[in-house]
Amino acid sequence: MAEPGTPRWFLEELFGGKTDELYLLIWTLADKRSRWFRDLDAAASAVEALAGQDVYVGVGLSAKDYGPSQRCPSEEIAGVVAAWADLDVLSDAHTKKSLPPTLEQALSVVPPTIPPSIVISTGNGAHAWWLLREPYLFDGDKDRRWAASVVLRWQTLLRYNAANRGWAFDRLADLARVLRIPGTLNCKDPAHPKPVALYQVTERRYNLSDLEEYLDELGIQDPEAHEQERRAWAERFKDKPIVVNLKAELPEDLIKRLVDADLRFRNTWFRQRHDLKDQSQSGYDLAIADFGMDAGLSEQQIVDLIIQHRRMHRQKPRTRVDYYERTLAKAAQRNGSTCELPTPPPAAAKAPGAEESVERAPETSRPPTQAHLKDSLAAKASLCEYISQVLGVRILRIVKITGKEPTYQLVLENGTIELAHVGKLLDQNSVRMAIATATNKLIKRLKPKLWDQLAQCMLDALIEEEGGPETQLEGAMRMYLEQYLTDVAFIPAIEGQPSNAIRRPMVLDGQIAVNSADLQLFINKTFVQNLSVKAVASMLAAIGAKNIRVRSAKNGEQGRWLLPADQFNPADYTAPAKPEEVGHADAK
Repeated sequence: MAEPGTPRWFLEELFGGKTDELYLLIWTLADKRSRWFRDLDAAASAVEALAGQDVYVGVGLSAKDYGPSQRCPSEEIAGVVAAWADLDVLSDAHTKKSLPPTLEQALSVVPPTIPPSIVISTGNGAHAWWLLREPYLFDGDKDRRWAASVVLRWQTLLRYNAANRGWAFDRLADLARVLRIPGTLNCKDPAHPKPVALYQVTERRYNLSDLEEYLDELGIQDPEAHEQERRAWAERFKDKPIVVNLKAELPEDLIKRLVDADLRFRNTWFRQRHDLKDQSQSGYDLAIADFGMDAGLSEQQIVDLIIQHRRMHRQKPRTRVDYYERTLAKAAQRNGSTCELPTPPPAAAKAPGAEESVERAPETSRPPTQAHLKDSLAAKASLCEYISQVLGVRILRIVKITGKEPTYQLVLENGTIELAHVGKLLDQNSVRMAIATATNKLIKRLKPKLWDQLAQCMLDALIEEEGGPETQLEGAMRMYLEQYLTDVAFIPAIEGQPSNAIRRPMVLDGQIAVNSADLQLFINKTFVQNLSVKAVASMLAAIGAKNIRVRSAKNGEQGRWLLPADQFNPADYTAPAKPEEVGHADAK
């Protein structure tokens, strides 16, 4: 047994179950050379000899040797041994600023119940691998597309989780992908090579269907195929909707006929299919659907058969209609009874003289419906994906900083745009100018109806974050008063003070008394605000201050606010000023 973390150990963990006729790819960055191996020992020896270079392994298996200058195209990959993800961390190697600062934080986007089997530290991030119980070899193009879809959906979930933390994540789900091997070097910066090393290993192994079931439960769908699938299957089932009845049963004589007529169906029905590549319940569901199609059962009968089979073997029930629709779709494709997809309606011709800078919404571009997404944060991230698609600028998340006057943030891959109030967020010109300032890119102007639709999407995508006590009415006033009472000299009384000092803070009957007009001047100058006296008075009332009238024989009546003694103890602030020290901050 090879030592954990060595190239030999790593290749054995990934490809130990592969068949002898299939090739794995070892690829070097410096010369962009491909090396093809059917024998694991030979592959491991080659990597050990190249360990001082940037050395990668292909995530997919190949049916043939493509020579030293080519990699196997995605559409010809013969199988995969894992799902994977490329996790970047903040470093000089990455131009994006919105990245997690540590590897531990980068891995926080992974669902804790589905941990990676292996995590490799790459020097500037990590490669995570969810190893399969055995290599998943493709029967054909449809099988290959399904596996690619599961990996893409898995990385979409990680992308959503990253976006909701304000981090960028690139989906690198193509089956021709190559990833780094531990025991080699990351030489992107030749002057400072970094070791590629084992970071974490677990005993967890998966079927692709395990990941698919988890994604189904969250409602994470293939972002590229979702719209076509939705249209096609809505059309297919509109006149005969599927019903999920967890007590459904087919007639006993019908099942007996199926069992007696086909030994493979019998072994499937009793979960004794040793030849079935996917031994999960989802794998058996698909096998039952295949038999149902062949036997001429209706789609509802097939669904009932799957439900009955799950119940019989005490498997977790599946309650979502779209799960059964996808299972039926796969079986129909294998059976050759695929349905025709409706053609999207053509775009309307542009009106003569229409302004060139006005962007028209594509007919296929619609705000995503969030009903399928069980996780509210995933739904918000999905909306941000749609908003990014329309604007042409990647927006990771949209944040509302709560408080007396909420502010808003558009978190981009390379910075954050601050918007002072909701009006700025909803105003197309303000958003266009803000994005242009941050990215040096002027987005196209949208027609009013599309902008209104997009603005509602932005509101729906908002993630609220506490602004802290300083952003609340009471918290802001406490912060202002703390600074005011510390910086401004107290007066002993109104009588005898010069005109520029008669509104200074003072102590009356053991309580600090402030004048709202003097406090307003201090706040606006010190904190660069534009508060009115009325607004300051409202904030004083919010912290429990009491309004009183103070009379002076010489200066007449003056308004004062008595601050709560339990919050503002006179002894904690500046002592009453001597006459020669009296003077307004404006005079300093």
